[in-house]
Amino acid sequence: MQGWNIFTHSVRMVFGNLRPALRVSGLLYLAYIAVNAYFQLTYAEDLAVLRRNMQMGHMPVALPSGLLGMMVLNIVVALLTSLWISVLWHRYVLLAENPDTIIPPLHVGAIGAYLGKTIQLALMLAIVGVALWRLLGVAIGPLLGGAAGLIIFMFLLGVLLYLSYRLGLVLPAVALGKQLAFKTSWEKTAAASGAIAQLAVIAVVFVILIQISSNMNPDVTSIVNMAYTYVVGWIAMMVGVSVLTTLYGIYVEGREL
Repeated sequence: MQGWNIFTHSVRMVFGNLRPALRVSGLLYLAYIAVNAYFQLTYAEDLAVLRRNMQMGHMPVALPSGLLGMMVLNIVVALLTSLWISVLWHRYVLLAENPDTIIPPLHVGAIGAYLGKTIQLALMLAIVGVALWRLLGVAIGPLLGGAAGLIIFMFLLGVLLYLSYRLGLVLPAVALGKQLAFKTSWEKTAAASGAIAQLAVIAVVFVILIQISSNMNPDVTSIVNMAYTYVVGWIAMMVGVSVLTTLYGIYVEGREL
């Protein structure tokens, strides 16, 4: 069960180094929470109406005043803080680089390269995801009945996670200032394809468990729900980054698990 061993190692990496993890991510994640909570609470009713309209296939003619600007700011802050934290955590684990300042160091070049590789990876996964979604919808959708959408989505999520683990070792590489091609990442992880498939299944189960707990409270703006979302979001982010770090350490640097 190498996949399970990689997952548990990644979890221990976070909680066994909780103080450094909070030093790396705490202030940045709090900045994200401040912006996101303000956005969610200020525009709660507008967002609920927007979601209902989009679910019904109705595109809004105009957005409420200030919503678009705040939405863009929220996305920018979320993206910047997640990239910043990811780079710092890769560097802490793989280089033993422990930030000793209140505001963590900003590795502009590494973050820029990380963003570029993330966009490239996201585009590749999006192409595969759309093509596979349509293929599965036609091939097996009618056989699955009302559960088709959920089953296909979960299967597709597992496939995309598998691909992201096989190709995603380019991300820890650029965080360290090194170059690694997607092809090289794929080749480096070829021998571990079975373990990474296990890891993808574990990640899907992890997502399902998170969603079950979240759906127990339908009010997304309740204090309990928001606190749960932010805590679980931090754990998922840090464990996700740790998984890539672990895979890079094993299959690129030749470290022992």
